[in-house]
Amino acid sequence: MFDKNKLQELNFQNLISVSPLLKNIEYFIFYGTLLGIIRENNVIKGDDDIDFLVNHKFKKTLLRRMKLDKSFKVNKKVCNEYFVQFIKKYKGLRTFVDFYFYVNNPKKNFIIDKHNWIGNINDKRFALHFPKKFIFPIKKGKKFNMPKNPKAACKYIYGETWSKPLKKNTNYRPEIIKNKPVLIRRSYLGSLTREVKEIFNISRFKKVI
Repeated sequence: MFDKNKLQELNFQNLISVSPLLKNIEYFIFYGTLLGIIRENNVIKGDDDIDFLVNHKFKKTLLRRMKLDKSFKVNKKVCNEYFVQFIKKYKGLRTFVDFYFYVNNPKKNFIIDKHNWIGNINDKRFALHFPKKFIFPIKKGKKFNMPKNPKAACKYIYGETWSKPLKKNTNYRPEIIKNKPVLIRRSYLGSLTREVKEIFNISRFKKVI
């Protein structure tokens, strides 16, 4: 039987054990991992991964360090230039550590995550832009790093109701519109245009941010 409590424990252990390997690397926890830490002071129960955003220029250093821990194996099936996933197994349970490598152009007021949850790194429409104002300077903690304003980051990604737990792909579906994250709730299409609906094949959902 799927043990959510054990999976949550293993994910938190991964978070604590991986973070020291990222010393002197520009990174921070993000997406669901950040949401869980801020909202529940833990990784989200039921999640099978932890999420890090890492400056792309540190990719080679990160990979070299991660390979020092033999308990983690690269999942080559899903990796690309801007995303690398490691797998760690424990008594039939699989946990994942996801690294999203962002581009930080000093001339822009945002960083770019080309992979995100869409995974189409070659289409600029699906690149996520995150304002630097709530990312930098990164908050360096004793256990792991976070964006400068973690609550603002959660609100930007998950909307006004970010503090209320929702089940991904059941209560909502994440999309990207004009390089911004948008959550689409079930049952209502809201103000989305027909063209947008066709692009994302949206049905029985509504916009929540």
